[in-house]
Amino acid sequence: MPAIHDLQGYMDALRASFNAERASGRSVILQYLFSGSVAGACHAVIADGALLTVAEGRHPTPTATVSADFDLWLRIIAYHLDPLMAYQEGMYTVEGDIETLLETDAWFSR
Repeated sequence: MPAIHDLQGYMDALRASFNAERASGRSVILQYLFSGSVAGACHAVIADGALLTVAEGRHPTPTATVSADFDLWLRIIAYHLDPLMAYQEGMYTVEGDIETLLETDAWFSR
Protein backbone atom coordinates (compact mmCIF):
# COMPACT_ATOMS: atom_id res chain seq x y z
CA MET A 1 0.00 0.00 0.00
CA PRO A 2 1.42 3.43 -0.89
CA ALA A 3 2.10 5.94 1.86
CA ILE A 4 -1.03 7.73 3.06
CA HIS A 5 -0.65 11.33 4.23
CA ASP A 6 -4.15 12.78 4.08
CA LEU A 7 -7.85 11.98 3.79
CA GLN A 8 -7.72 11.87 -0.02
CA GLY A 9 -4.85 9.38 0.17
CA TYR A 10 -6.86 7.20 2.55
CA MET A 11 -9.88 7.24 0.25
CA ASP A 12 -7.67 6.43 -2.75
CA ALA A 13 -6.19 3.50 -0.82
CA LEU A 14 -9.68 2.19 0.00
CA ARG A 15 -10.57 2.26 -3.70
CA ALA A 16 -7.31 0.65 -4.80
CA SER A 17 -7.29 -2.11 -2.20
CA PHE A 18 -10.93 -3.23 -2.35
CA ASN A 19 -11.41 -6.90 -3.25
CA ALA A 20 -14.95 -7.40 -4.57
CA GLU A 21 -14.59 -11.17 -4.57
CA ARG A 22 -14.04 -11.22 -0.81
CA ALA A 23 -17.03 -8.92 -0.23
CA SER A 24 -19.32 -10.89 -2.53
CA GLY A 25 -22.98 -10.47 -1.67
CA ARG A 26 -22.37 -8.10 1.26
CA SER A 27 -23.76 -4.58 1.69
CA VAL A 28 -22.39 -2.17 4.29
CA ILE A 29 -21.62 1.50 4.78
CA LEU A 30 -18.34 2.17 6.56
CA GLN A 31 -17.74 5.61 8.01
CA TYR A 32 -14.49 7.00 9.37
CA LEU A 33 -14.20 10.05 11.64
CA PHE A 34 -10.56 11.04 11.99
CA SER A 35 -8.83 13.34 14.46
CA GLY A 36 -5.21 14.22 15.11
CA SER A 37 -2.77 15.03 12.30
CA VAL A 38 -5.60 14.64 9.77
CA ALA A 39 -9.10 15.59 10.87
CA GLY A 40 -12.14 14.84 8.75
CA ALA A 41 -14.73 12.29 7.77
CA CYS A 42 -15.17 9.89 4.88
CA HIS A 43 -17.28 6.87 4.06
CA ALA A 44 -17.40 3.86 1.76
CA VAL A 45 -20.61 2.37 0.40
CA ILE A 46 -20.44 -1.32 -0.50
CA ALA A 47 -23.54 -2.88 -2.06
CA ASP A 48 -23.85 -6.52 -3.08
CA GLY A 49 -20.08 -6.88 -2.96
CA ALA A 50 -19.30 -3.84 -5.11
CA LEU A 51 -17.60 -0.68 -3.90
CA LEU A 52 -20.05 1.95 -5.10
CA THR A 53 -18.77 5.10 -3.44
CA VAL A 54 -15.85 6.39 -1.43
CA ALA A 55 -16.43 10.01 -0.52
CA GLU A 56 -15.47 12.72 1.90
CA GLY A 57 -18.02 13.61 4.57
CA ARG A 58 -20.47 11.77 6.76
CA HIS A 59 -23.08 9.29 5.58
CA PRO A 60 -26.57 9.53 7.12
CA THR A 61 -26.96 5.77 7.74
CA PRO A 62 -23.61 4.03 8.31
CA THR A 63 -23.43 0.38 9.30
CA ALA A 64 -20.36 1.13 11.43
CA THR A 65 -18.58 4.37 12.31
CA VAL A 66 -14.94 4.34 13.37
CA SER A 67 -13.70 7.32 15.41
CA ALA A 68 -9.92 7.28 15.60
CA ASP A 69 -6.75 9.27 15.51
CA PHE A 70 -5.68 9.24 11.85
CA ASP A 71 -2.12 8.06 12.51
CA LEU A 72 -3.36 5.33 14.87
CA TRP A 73 -5.78 4.07 12.20
CA LEU A 74 -2.97 3.95 9.63
CA ARG A 75 -0.96 1.79 12.04
CA ILE A 76 -3.97 -0.52 12.45
CA ILE A 77 -4.60 -0.95 8.72
CA ALA A 78 -0.87 -1.57 8.17
CA TYR A 79 -1.10 -4.42 10.73
CA HIS A 80 1.26 -2.71 13.15
CA LEU A 81 -1.51 -2.91 15.75
CA ASP A 82 -4.16 -5.59 16.20
CA PRO A 83 -7.54 -3.93 15.50
CA LEU A 84 -9.47 -5.89 18.11
CA MET A 85 -6.86 -5.37 20.83
CA ALA A 86 -6.67 -1.64 20.05
CA TYR A 87 -10.46 -1.43 20.27
CA GLN A 88 -10.57 -3.33 23.55
CA GLU A 89 -7.91 -1.00 24.95
CA GLY A 90 -10.04 2.02 24.04
CA MET A 91 -7.62 3.35 21.44
CA TYR A 92 -10.52 3.98 19.04
CA THR A 93 -14.28 3.67 19.17
CA VAL A 94 -16.89 2.06 16.94
CA GLU A 95 -20.53 2.99 16.78
CA GLY A 96 -22.75 0.43 15.11
CA ASP A 97 -21.88 -3.09 13.99
CA ILE A 98 -18.31 -3.82 15.11
CA GLU A 99 -18.46 -7.45 13.98
CA THR A 100 -19.16 -6.37 10.41
CA LEU A 101 -16.41 -3.76 10.64
CA LEU A 102 -13.89 -6.42 11.69
CA GLU A 103 -15.09 -8.69 8.89
CA THR A 104 -14.52 -5.96 6.29
CA ASP A 105 -10.81 -6.02 7.04
CA ALA A 106 -10.55 -9.04 4.73
CA TRP A 107 -12.21 -7.10 1.91
CA PHE A 108 -9.27 -4.70 1.56
CA SER A 109 -5.82 -5.88 0.51
CA ARG A 110 -2.97 -4.33 2.44
